Amino acid sequence: MNKIHLLDCTLRDGGYVNEWNFGKDNINEIFHSLCNIGLDYVEVGFMQQCEYDKDIVLFNRMDQVSTTFGNSIQKKAVIVSVGDGYPETAFPERTDDMAELVRVMIRKRSLDEGFAYCSHLRKLGYDVGIQLVRAEQYEPQEYAELMQKFSTINPVAIYVVDSFGLLNEERLLHYAEIADDNIGEGIFLGYHAHNNMQQAFSNSVALIKRPCKHEIILDASVLGMGRGAGNLQLELILKYLNEKKLGQYNESPTIDIAERVTVYHNMAPWGYSMPYYLSAINGRNPSFVPYLENKKLTIPQISKVFQTMKARNVGTMFDKSLCDSIIDEVLTGSY
Repeated sequence: MNKIHLLDCTLRDGGYVNEWNFGKDNINEIFHSLCNIGLDYVEVGFMQQCEYDKDIVLFNRMDQVSTTFGNSIQKKAVIVSVGDGYPETAFPERTDDMAELVRVMIRKRSLDEGFAYCSHLRKLGYDVGIQLVRAEQYEPQEYAELMQKFSTINPVAIYVVDSFGLLNEERLLHYAEIADDNIGEGIFLGYHAHNNMQQAFSNSVALIKRPCKHEIILDASVLGMGRGAGNLQLELILKYLNEKKLGQYNESPTIDIAERVTVYHNMAPWGYSMPYYLSAINGRNPSFVPYLENKKLTIPQISKVFQTMKARNVGTMFDKSLCDSIIDEVLTGSY
């Protein structure tokens, strides 16, 4: 089988649940527990234009990441979203005390800007992960050309990103095959799953089993902690890889981390639900789900909202006004 690498995103992707406010002590304990697992990378937070708070894993300077997490031997990653206001010029030249990996989220409308952004980071000495969000929106030839283009900057990984959690096994492997055939030598093939259709684990196993030219890197979080339906569960993939002799991970720290993050699940549950399933099968942004639920819509009404968005080819970005107008149509029967 393929050689597998793992990146944990409990603090970063999980932060959508609690606005990244884990508390200073909890941040340190979760990080140190993750370090004891034997992961390739631990993603510790977002780079954003924000006011730094030691209790929150949002950072506006790289030295804040170093101060928070110190000089551990664990490789650290941060993530940044192109077009959200954090310029590439805010990154200093990398030194040994800084996070090794910067993952860059790039939307289709920002491809040229994203390429320049990633190129700049490589020149500064950072490893780069390319996150082309919403893989399903690209035609095969377009996707292949993007794999080739971004390979020229020699990133650590280029990911198949299932932003809306709508890729079944066949569709995931379709995009993975295109990526595997077109990314450059030595670059990892990545997969970032969302669990809207309860397929994060099964899709990951399918990718692991598929013969690939490239080594694979998977994202996961403890208990699948993350926005909406959540992510691939770290504890599940660790167990699978250990059983298949594809890794020698220490599984026990996930138990302590689960205890620490369960409190957030009690306050703001994540995971599979019918509304998130409906967002996925209609190809609409899952960010609409909490808004629709807060409006006290029934599940059939939520379904009709997403069906209407799909029919009109709208709703791939969260838009409150759009949502409100469609809700009014659904409630009055005028759609």
